[in-house]
Amino acid sequence: MIEIRCDEKWENLINKSELQKILTIFLKYLYAGERGISLYIANDAVIQKLNREFRGKDCPTDILSWAYDEDDPGMFEAQMSEAELENSESTGVAGELVLSGERVSQQATENGWDFETELFRLLAHGCAHLAG
Repeated sequence: MIEIRCDEKWENLINKSELQKILTIFLKYLYAGERGISLYIANDAVIQKLNREFRGKDCPTDILSWAYDEDDPGMFEAQMSEAELENSESTGVAGELVLSGERVSQQATENGWDFETELFRLLAHGCAHLAG
């Protein structure tokens, strides 16, 4: 299961089917395709709050990752009701990635490429963290 969520601001900049394909490839090679992933594309304020809460750093960052054991429900899934979990097909989640769309946009400009290229680069980086 691959779950992709994003703030409304980033909806028109992402192609969810392309993200699904890229994440499927990463998961195939890292976990033989047996695990899923949760991706959330947020804004700087959300990622700064998470960075402060989980890493003690009060600043935005481009990507945060949380790797899970097979029995760990995950940060976002732990907040879901039992019925929501049953409907989400969320078994075997490798981990969760949260990206700042604002950082993706800024870094893409700095590096001279488009939003999607920077997004894919950061997803590879985040998936590598999940795999250890």
